[in-house]
Formats: sequence, structure tokens, C-alpha cells
Amino acid sequence: MKLFKNISLGLTAYAEAFKLIRTLRLWTFMAIPFGISLLVTFGVSTMAWQTRSMVSNYFKGFWPWTFGADFMANLGGILGSVGVMLLGFIMTKYLVLALSAPFMSPVAEKIRTHLKPELKPKGVNNFWALLWRGLRLNLGNLVREVALTLLLLIFSFVPPFGLITTPLLFLIQAYFVGVGNMDYSLEAFFNYRQSKSFLNQYRGLAVGNGIIFNLLALIPFVGVIIVLPLSVSAAAVGVLKHTDLRE
Repeated sequence: MKLFKNISLGLTAYAEAFKLIRTLRLWTFMAIPFGISLLVTFGVSTMAWQTRSMVSNYFKGFWPWTFGADFMANLGGILGSVGVMLLGFIMTKYLVLALSAPFMSPVAEKIRTHLKPELKPKGVNNFWALLWRGLRLNLGNLVREVALTLLLLIFSFVPPFGLITTPLLFLIQAYFVGVGNMDYSLEAFFNYRQSKSFLNQYRGLAVGNGIIFNLLALIPFVGVIIVLPLSVSAAAVGVLKHTDLRE
């Protein structure tokens, strides 16, 4: 029951986060993650296009007959580019989260100052330290998510498991991205290991936060602009109001 309650709290935190963004004028923090998102998306799209060409040429050379060679080449290219785009979508989230860490931490800090001014930061507030922590956490989450995704995709071929594979994949993605968003609020109080231990107690909050993140990220253009600051703000509300974080 606690898990489902925390998921609900993670979801509803977005309503208060939207109000806080307007009150504290946090929209200005959208510019940098938006630029990072565009660069990463462009890089992934370029890789997908190049992969399509390479896979097409491979299939065309591999196919032993003239008949159907062009069809197999096109099919292989499409499948290859789709595979890269799917992995790229997962990678893009974590690269944006990691590279945006030094710029999203002030968002969490402003919300903390507004909601819980009595809490005094004890962590490191250094650009390179925050960047390294963001890379360490989010790239680690990327590896775990990809491993679990591949495992679930294998199980999806077994009839009973195939029905639940898609919702499980969505929840797994939501959890890991929610962990990344919540850590922006925890880095002022905990070191990396302490933060991981704390987050393990509030998996539901991470899932709730990540569900909305993933849904917003699907909105063309607008989603890329608003998703990170809004999700980080919602995660800060969740951490500050619905956990036992103490000074």
C-alpha cells in the first residue's frame, strides 16, 4: 500500500510544481536543458541514419539472391534505425539528466529554500562535482535499464509474460528517470551512497515522478522544453513534503 501511495504522491506533486515554477519564475532554467536535449537528439538521429545505411548495405550483400535483395536491404535498414532510435530514446534521457545536473540543482535549491528554509545544505555545491555525480548516477541507471529491458524483451516471447512486458518496461523506465530527478534535491544533503540508500526507501515517489516525465517527453517539441525543469520541480516537492528528509 505504501508503494501505491507514494506513486500517487509522485504524480500529484506535478500540480504544485507547476505553481512553484510560476511563483519562483523558474522557466528561465529551461534554456540550457533544452539546448542539451537538441544536441543529444541530433546526435542520436544522425547515428540512426548512419546505422540504417550500414545495415542496408550489409543485408544487401548478405542476401544470396537477386530477387528480394532491395526489399531485405530496406527492411534491415528500417529495423536497424528503429533499434538505434529506441536505444537512443533511453540514452537521450540519461545523457540530458547527467549533463543538466549542474543547471538543475539550482531549481531544486530554490524550491527547498521556499518550502523548507530551515533545512541547511551539507553537500558539495561545485559544478564539476555535480556533473560527475550526475554522470555516475544516470549512466549507471542507463546500464541497469538497458539490461532489464533486454531481459524483458527476451521474456516477451513467452506467451504469459508477453502481456505484461510493455507496462513493466514503462514502469522500469519511469523508476530510473524518477531516481535521477529526485537526486537533484538530495545531493545537497547526502553523498552518492547515502542518496542511493535514501532513494531505495521511496521507490514509489520515483515511479510516480517518472511516469509523468515519460508521458511529457512524448509530446513533440514542447515536451523537450518543459519536461526536465517541471519533473525536477515535482521531484523536489515530493522529496521535501513526502519523505523524512531531516536537517
